[in-house]
Amino acid sequence: MIVFDTLFIILIIYIFIYCVYQLFFSIGAKKLDIYFNELEKSRCEAKDEKNLCVVIFANYKNKNLDNLLSALNTQTYTKEKYQVHVVYQKDENDTSISRDFAYGAQIHNIQNPDYFSTDKAMNLFLDKMLDDETIDAYVFVGADRIVGEKYLENINKSLLPSCVLVGSRVATNEKNQFAKRVKNSIISAYLKYANRTNILVRAMFKLPFFIDSENFVITHDILKKIGYVGVEDKDSELEFSLCLAANDVKSIYCPYIITGVDVKNYDFSNPTLKAKFDLFTHYFPILAFKDIAFKEFILFLLKPNSIVVLLSFLFLLCMAVYLPHHVARTAVALLGVFLFVNLVVSINIAQIQFREIFWLCLYPFCLAWQKVKIFINNLTMRSIADSNYEEENINSATINAVVNNGKKDIYCKLDLVSEDGMRKVVFREGNHFIGTDSYLRMYDALEEITYKLQSKGMTLKTCQNCQHFTICPDGTLDCLNGKCNISQNEILVWNGCQYFYLRHDKKEN
Repeated sequence: MIVFDTLFIILIIYIFIYCVYQLFFSIGAKKLDIYFNELEKSRCEAKDEKNLCVVIFANYKNKNLDNLLSALNTQTYTKEKYQVHVVYQKDENDTSISRDFAYGAQIHNIQNPDYFSTDKAMNLFLDKMLDDETIDAYVFVGADRIVGEKYLENINKSLLPSCVLVGSRVATNEKNQFAKRVKNSIISAYLKYANRTNILVRAMFKLPFFIDSENFVITHDILKKIGYVGVEDKDSELEFSLCLAANDVKSIYCPYIITGVDVKNYDFSNPTLKAKFDLFTHYFPILAFKDIAFKEFILFLLKPNSIVVLLSFLFLLCMAVYLPHHVARTAVALLGVFLFVNLVVSINIAQIQFREIFWLCLYPFCLAWQKVKIFINNLTMRSIADSNYEEENINSATINAVVNNGKKDIYCKLDLVSEDGMRKVVFREGNHFIGTDSYLRMYDALEEITYKLQSKGMTLKTCQNCQHFTICPDGTLDCLNGKCNISQNEILVWNGCQYFYLRHDKKEN
């Protein structure tokens, strides 16, 4: 009973603080009209056109890339004042000729799997670009986003010296399906509500905002100071946002830098709880030495979403019904009234119509359904990764091999696996399995399995490791062919015979 009482009190306090926090923003939103008037005045002032570098990460899955490049190629902004670069991850099975330029954009094709991750590829590109001191700011746009003809012009009007600007997004819908129309209405109502009651108020108070990796701008000096960008996923965005704030750089929301997001591509995911907890514990010790804006940004990690608030209140309501204590019921009733007042005030501030209120009320359910889909997808991917060994290697070739443990030869099996154009080797002996990472060449995968076995005191007796073996490049990627200097026969790298003698470089290892 003590556990339930403690949980009850913590939840009451938690939701109460959330209500006070939200009410503070709702009250602050009354000054938004004044804030917009000031913004308009500053934007109307004549500004020199900055040199902008637009950076896009894309792969074969991004079907809207050409539309985006076409839109960027027809901007109202002076053509000589901006350049567009696409960091493109080409599919390994794509045999078509790589594009170097398209719609005025330069395309940098990535075929090295070591740089297939977004962060590695982007930061490798930026390392080369940062030497160009003529670039004033970098604009990061998602390959599936939709931009208007004044997109870069609005960025230039909003740019300040040494700043990071996070853009706005609006929901769009290209399909006329009923489900897509409903989803678009729900998301549009939520974005309008969130903008007026929270996001714009944060911008008005100069509070940091989380980076949207598919629509943000960072000036050259700030990027050079930080040294990298984190745009891989939501966890990377969160880490990068907090890194900026910790270095006294505020990422401020700008309502004029607008991109469209088709509802089919709308991302409902959030940073993981583990990432939030790790970053909270990392930065918490330095809170005392930081300004109020940074403290608020760190504590913002504890802010619940609509699902958590709804489920927490329902839980408290159930506990109050079954708990005999009169104080508990009174506290929950007061909290319910407080939540309702908060909702009414925020809806009034958001200036949304009655039908938008209806769609807004459906948002927690839409969010919950999307979270369930994300959870199921993660479970499915995990189950695929953890599936039994036979299923994982359906397309593999298994060969017999021999290892020596220093005392005797042991017969084993090697599974030569080809997955999505990559190669790896799995050593099997009884119930023991040792696998390698994925490589472009089978030759390199065999090198790794040899090294792993040597670290366990075992020698893999394949031709590739034999002193009498000579590799014979055959024009293929794998480097599979060779020649035995004793038998003079052509052999494969994974073959073995009675003439095996360990190479000198293997002995030194």
